[in-house]
Amino acid sequence: MTSCLFYGLERTLYVDNFNEILGSPIKEDKLLSFAQKNNIKILILYELNKINKRISLSDPRSNNILSEFIHKAKQKYQIKKIGVSGESADFFVKIINVYNNSRQKSTEKFDIYNLEYEYWSSKASGIDGYYCVNYLEENGIPCGREGSFKFFIDNLKKLKNLSKGKSHKVEVDAYVGYYTQNEIIEIAKNCDRLVVQAIGKDPKFCFETARNNLELIFNANSAIKTTILFSTTMKDLGYWLKFDSLNKGETLFLAEMNNKNSQLKKKLNIEGFTYHTYTFLEKSVSYYSYNKN
Repeated sequence: MTSCLFYGLERTLYVDNFNEILGSPIKEDKLLSFAQKNNIKILILYELNKINKRISLSDPRSNNILSEFIHKAKQKYQIKKIGVSGESADFFVKIINVYNNSRQKSTEKFDIYNLEYEYWSSKASGIDGYYCVNYLEENGIPCGREGSFKFFIDNLKKLKNLSKGKSHKVEVDAYVGYYTQNEIIEIAKNCDRLVVQAIGKDPKFCFETARNNLELIFNANSAIKTTILFSTTMKDLGYWLKFDSLNKGETLFLAEMNNKNSQLKKKLNIEGFTYHTYTFLEKSVSYYSYNKN
């Protein structure tokens, strides 16, 4: 079993292709066994919009296929939290929060609302870009980074409001890639956890790409929970992970942080590491395990 080397750090996994997994006991158990074996305690699920098209997630008579998966993950496979990733608050308001309210047991509910909206993308937020066409124009918001950032913050605030006064606590994640000091100050005020991109072919290079962003968080709000996001595609960390363990990668990243800026390691509230995504990570870990044995 692969465990986090440092006490208190937790692993998170983004789960792609979840529409194909949900409802197949074999695929569900393969995912959950993988998470358990690799000490992954938090799952962030994609494709709930697709699932909602075939199963009404707002109807407790049909959404038990999802509630049974979440219950099994938490009770049988020791998953602590399960979240959903989405691009806008509307998706959570109309679908995910309605699902949560339809279930009585905490073991059947989502614990994290993860907003993945890359407001810093000039292509997506620019004229005729995906965000411009699908979110900004229809809300009367100017296209471009400034308008896109406003949309992002407004949506974080809406997500925070969803969990107010509820007995079942729901946390809000903000996935962040490239931001300014003023932007991260505002983001940190409106979420519970930052998911910070660290892209690279090896753990040391991952730290270098994330260093400036982590320093901005340190200056803005060093107390906010932060998880380091590794991309596990072959062009990123996936190839490295074919030949070395998750433990080793995390250890090297933190050692590099300590070497380059020990204040970050001492004072940032690093909660753990996040892996994107299940399909890629599972291939790398399987290759590593096969070679090792």
